[in-house]
Amino acid sequence: MSFLETQWKTIVGVVVLLLVVGLGIVAKTTMNVSAEKKAQENFFLIEKKYSDYKTKKAAPAEVKDPKAKTPAVAPDLSGELASVKKDFEAFLATDSATKAGQMAALYYAEILIDENKKDAALAALQKAQNNDSGLVNTLVQQQLGQVLADLDKCADAITVWQKVVDRKQAAFLHNDVKIQQALCYQKTNDLKRAEEILTNIANQKPDGKNETFESSSSVKEAAKYLRLIQFKKVSGT
Repeated sequence: MSFLETQWKTIVGVVVLLLVVGLGIVAKTTMNVSAEKKAQENFFLIEKKYSDYKTKKAAPAEVKDPKAKTPAVAPDLSGELASVKKDFEAFLATDSATKAGQMAALYYAEILIDENKKDAALAALQKAQNNDSGLVNTLVQQQLGQVLADLDKCADAITVWQKVVDRKQAAFLHNDVKIQQALCYQKTNDLKRAEEILTNIANQKPDGKNETFESSSSVKEAAKYLRLIQFKKVSGT
């Protein structure tokens, strides 16, 4: 399951936010509002193109002759994907500083990660980095940290993820990000720090009012990783 699929509720909220940003944003100048609005309009055209591509890709392969004992043939969508990638790349070259640019970076990185081009995905996400601390940027930071970790750059990943942990408005992501940090500490053999983080999460008690499925799930996940670390320590593996 891709990063964007696991965060689909958040992404839907972001897309709705982008749709109404022209009405709800308090910009410093009319020029800024106009630039963001234009960027969003262009982004949604590319996003629609990418969505159509994914729908076609997920569709069952077509059987030309139902009576024939030949395998179904999947359509060649390489041209469509190449066009989408070109559009995202061009968009990031001109609009990476906008919220729409940050969303584009997430989608483009998803494609590149699927192609195992993690260095290129890292570059795309870094283009969309800025001082914005909003929801979209938080998702960019979370994914940026994951790509860094996958590239064995755990120290950098932990630093990036800490930005998310320090954002109160991103509380719904804190446990997941802290678990990712713990796994990076484990990867670098800092088991003490990894255990400390995982223990804090695993020992969280539900408060009834604010508990969500995500938080209860992360508590169980932290406990699982904690047991694995402790088992390895005891067994000497």
